[in-house]
Amino acid sequence: MGDHTSTRNPPTKEHRHIAQSEGSKKTHKAPKTDNVISTITDDSFISFRKKIHFPNDLVMKVPTRSDHAHFPPLRYVTVYEFNLRAELQFPPSPELIDILTVCGVSLSQFSYRAISIVMGLIVLFRDYGVVLSSECLF
Repeated sequence: MGDHTSTRNPPTKEHRHIAQSEGSKKTHKAPKTDNVISTITDDSFISFRKKIHFPNDLVMKVPTRSDHAHFPPLRYVTVYEFNLRAELQFPPSPELIDILTVCGVSLSQFSYRAISIVMGLIVLFRDYGVVLSSECLF
């Protein structure tokens, strides 16, 4: 009532414009290009190594924004959850490396089904004492 302005009412458009121009402008910081986009922590790596029996001498790296699955950093390989579900072991078996090399594809290009089949064939051949090679497939 009267001349008193209520503090509960939001300011009108005119007052908002004045309030913004009087105050200091906010500086917008651009995000760094290498901010980590993953929620993986060191504890996650420890439990992962135990669960999957991942060798301690192999380095695991959390991906950054500049990393791409189709173009991993030099001397790294992209591994997906389905690779591990398909019984892929580390380091990958020589037979698998041979097949990937002959086919001209990377590990990340194999689907779950393809890895499951190849890993099954490798195990089957090993059970019979035969080494699976690329010549056996083509």
